[in-house]
Amino acid sequence: MRLSVLLVVAALHTFVSAPVGARDVGPLMPARECSSMVLNNHGQPVFGTNFDHVTVDEGLVFINKRWVEKTGLHSSTDGEYARWVSRYASITFNLVGFQFAWAGMNEKGLTLSTMSLNETEDPAPDERPPLDSGEWMQFVLDTCATVEDLVATDARVSIFTVDHYLVADSLGNCAVVEFLNGEMVVHTGGEMPVTVLTNSTYSDSVATWLRLRDSGEYSGLDTSLQRFCLAADRVQDFVPGDDEWATAYAFDTLEIVRGEDFSIYTSQWSIVFDTLNLRASFRTADAPEIRYVELETFDLGCESPVQMLDIQERLTGDVGDNFFDFSYDINFEHTQGFMDNWGIDISTETIHRMLRYFETFPCVARRPRRPAGRVGHGP
Repeated sequence: MRLSVLLVVAALHTFVSAPVGARDVGPLMPARECSSMVLNNHGQPVFGTNFDHVTVDEGLVFINKRWVEKTGLHSSTDGEYARWVSRYASITFNLVGFQFAWAGMNEKGLTLSTMSLNETEDPAPDERPPLDSGEWMQFVLDTCATVEDLVATDARVSIFTVDHYLVADSLGNCAVVEFLNGEMVVHTGGEMPVTVLTNSTYSDSVATWLRLRDSGEYSGLDTSLQRFCLAADRVQDFVPGDDEWATAYAFDTLEIVRGEDFSIYTSQWSIVFDTLNLRASFRTADAPEIRYVELETFDLGCESPVQMLDIQERLTGDVGDNFFDFSYDINFEHTQGFMDNWGIDISTETIHRMLRYFETFPCVARRPRRPAGRVGHGP
């Protein structure tokens, strides 16, 4: 079973995140024009992100429970696998399916999203157990409360990805996390003059914005740098207000940097996380009415089932009551549809093996708890 699981995850890693030009993808191309930013609303982050793609728009939203013991899918050079317990519940927006987060926020207010980056170079395999990008994001949400916690995970696990990440915590800290020349590179504090990220390295993006912001002449830039500069201006000009105002301003900013305004890509999802109220608001190109859900309205312990929702459900307002108990069949159909959309030649049996593997993760709420980030032999 381990080999089959790894084959699927390797395919997901290649097809979800590979940068343009990295391979022949046929008629479909990977997401390339995503944008994220953080507003400082009276010291509390309000986090906005766009998922841009030509055709792919399907997604599932999950309420992930605390005190679930999990095992990573990949072994280190020493044959060790990452094992951890989810200290914190979270809400995630998942492109591939359950346990592969694309963006999310946990109950401590830690929030992050991913954007592809051509310059990414993964760490070389070593004794640290590696995690795929989606696994790593769920691991971070499961085990970290702050940006500092996230940075510390680099000593325990490694990652394979072609993405970089914008992160914010409830203390008002923000960071960009990149993997360049095989090393984790973190921009935070004084090294982060504006809290925006698109699809160019953070250093190149900031240098371009600082050089051009007085003139505002961004039209000659490539789409990534243009979106970065426009979003950076909006973040810089933001005047703090009440929670509703900040969320509305974030959605307006995401509208300004919509993919379709710059290329053939369309912003399929727009999501805003209010870290003070633990509220996630979202809309899609097909279902443009804004709806929201508050994490704390759910039973977040693992004794009750994971909750889920189709991101394309045509709903409005508070949609917490529209979430339903985890459905293996719906998750399978979604993952199978993802594979079909990307032309990934993987058998139905293999997909079932991977998804059934996630069902083996036990609830340990009433048993001794292992420390987060422990490593061990695979199951």
